[in-house]
Amino acid sequence: MNDIASKSLGSSASYAVYTDTFDPSLLNPMPRSLARDDWNIKADSFVGYDTWHCHEATFLLNSGVPVAGTLKYVYSCDSEFMVESKSAKLYCNSFDMCKMGETYAQAIDNYENQIRTDLENVLKTPVSVKFFRSGADTSAADPVYGYVDLTDKIHFSTEITDYASKEEHLKFYSLTDGEEIVECKYFTNALRSRCRHTKQKDTGTAYIRIVTKGCEVNPVSLFKQVVSLREVNEFHEFCAEKLYTSIMGHPAVIDCAVTLLYARRGSLDINPTRASRVELLPSALINHTLYTKKAMGQ
Repeated sequence: MNDIASKSLGSSASYAVYTDTFDPSLLNPMPRSLARDDWNIKADSFVGYDTWHCHEATFLLNSGVPVAGTLKYVYSCDSEFMVESKSAKLYCNSFDMCKMGETYAQAIDNYENQIRTDLENVLKTPVSVKFFRSGADTSAADPVYGYVDLTDKIHFSTEITDYASKEEHLKFYSLTDGEEIVECKYFTNALRSRCRHTKQKDTGTAYIRIVTKGCEVNPVSLFKQVVSLREVNEFHEFCAEKLYTSIMGHPAVIDCAVTLLYARRGSLDINPTRASRVELLPSALINHTLYTKKAMGQ
């Protein structure tokens, strides 16, 4: 039975086995520059953060009582390295049977400090960390709001043929007043891409904020630009940067913010946000002290 299951699930060596010692050596840092060079993305053309949630975070009190909840950590996109997601999952799993303190407060504090220390050591950048204990933190902040659903702008006869980002689809309407400043905020839950390494599908919701002068973005063309990521094999962070770069490349665009709230996979979700100005970043998402809710399907 195990041999049959291993064809689709992998072997026992693919996952963390029982251990009462956390293992930071499991973390696998990757240079951001490698993928950015592939897509001709300039790291100094935006600001932003990567926000992670580990929804199956758990560890033990010294008495053996389990503590469970969601771990949120945030670090800047200007870091030299980012962490590979399965390695982050295996690292978080290594805490499952670790005794972290006498009381809830002590154990959570030790857990947060250890996660922060280990991530900062491998990523070479400050990392903000917060553990939200199940049942103890009931309020959730909306990371993005006030956006119009792009689906409402799409007709069933709309033709889409590019799913590999082979074309630039963005188009803009010219305004009568060439000096008029327009801000548009759109979202779509049709976001889909594939993992750069495993080719597994990743789905989520894209939130896009565009400020233009003398013109306004065609929402159908923006939808096509997002959908063109559907068969692109790339990590979440670079999907956000690729989309941001394609929008900011238009001469009429003054400012832009792209936030991709990907669905959880293997207990983790990754939520990259990139913007031309820090003021445009979703404050609740990048605030590690706030438990942030997400949309349906995420």
